[in-house]
Amino acid sequence: MQCKMPEAGDIMDSESAESEGILLQPFMHQVSGHTIMLRFNNDTLCKPLITREQVFYENLPEDLKEFVPEYKGMIQVKLQEDSDGFVTFVAYSGGKSSKTPNNQSASSSASSSSETEVARSDTEEFKPQRIRLLRSGSIEVSAHTDTVFKYADPKSGKHEKTKGMNPWSIKCHKRLLSKLRKASNGTDSNISEFILLENVAAQFNNPCILDLKMGTRQHGDDVSEAKKQRHMKKCETTTSSQIGVRVCGMQVYQVLTDNYVCHNKYYGRSLTVDGFKDSLRAFLNNGCELRTDLLASIVRRLEELRVAISKQDTFRFYSSSLLIMYDGGSKSGLSTVLPKSEHHSVLHSDESNESNASTTSSDNDSKNINSASAPRNRHWKGSNIVDVRMIDFAHSTHDGFEGDLTTHSGPDHGYIFGLENLIKLFQGIR
Repeated sequence: MQCKMPEAGDIMDSESAESEGILLQPFMHQVSGHTIMLRFNNDTLCKPLITREQVFYENLPEDLKEFVPEYKGMIQVKLQEDSDGFVTFVAYSGGKSSKTPNNQSASSSASSSSETEVARSDTEEFKPQRIRLLRSGSIEVSAHTDTVFKYADPKSGKHEKTKGMNPWSIKCHKRLLSKLRKASNGTDSNISEFILLENVAAQFNNPCILDLKMGTRQHGDDVSEAKKQRHMKKCETTTSSQIGVRVCGMQVYQVLTDNYVCHNKYYGRSLTVDGFKDSLRAFLNNGCELRTDLLASIVRRLEELRVAISKQDTFRFYSSSLLIMYDGGSKSGLSTVLPKSEHHSVLHSDESNESNASTTSSDNDSKNINSASAPRNRHWKGSNIVDVRMIDFAHSTHDGFEGDLTTHSGPDHGYIFGLENLIKLFQGIR
């Protein structure tokens, strides 16, 4: 008989946390990436540790902090598989520079830390998901949600759908579980270090996410010649070489059907420049209308990021991505864009004004929005926030970083080139 694991949505005493750990959940809105993203709690995600990336997060320039998810420390994660083949990921306090969120502690030392305060969504019902890798090689997801993600396979052309998780997240889990199962020979001894990061999608009820690979060059200074050539070919044959940006992943909420339309990196690689333009329009299309009300906020935030990047002498953000996000569930209120430092304070202060905000939406909007898009947690704003964040810094560098031998001069012109073209393309949408 199995013991019930503490869940990331519970408040746990330190003794229980230290002995049993915290049950992590898959992050259902992962649209891209090579590794899995797991949910520690509503406001915090975790991903496998890459030391270079961790050091980069810990030493961010002040000008970039509002454009990057907050780094919250490290944990150890153990993979466990039950007799039915269902896999769980369990978090324990561990690793250097650990600053586990204090109200979701993984040990007594973490629970006593006040360095990082993480808002917990008490009003959100915790809905555990289970995953198992079948002998056939396919993934089975046991999800307590009716959320559907639809996607078209760019290779086969077939239209398919998944329930409960973005198909790319399922793909990442399948890859990792296959690898770990082979390595462990059926044991549950897999322990890895993960870093904790702010869940920037948590502020949205129905997050629409565009993941863009930025810059004209994707390979780091430290990669092998073979890998360098592969990355260079990808850039040469995609929009990366032409406009300094390409689609890496995308999901868009459709208000009438209450599901997400998804695209992955293979779709992004197949796009011409005109196709890329069309993809930006698709990102703003909620199935009813084109969300042109968001354009001013998106452009303003991209311009602010361009100014910040231009100040970073010797910095290179090779193979990093840029997330553009908005809430697909509402068009009420004025379009708003917030720097990271203001998100939580404004979200909390607006709770008392929810009734007023709801009355500003038109009758037509209210009819068009499916009942499933109604508020489900305290992050719901009923207004049109746009968020823009840089992520994935495993191959980033700057003068004096981690003993890197190559030093670049000036800012990252390839990244800036991509931003400038992205701004022009959004400005051209009508």
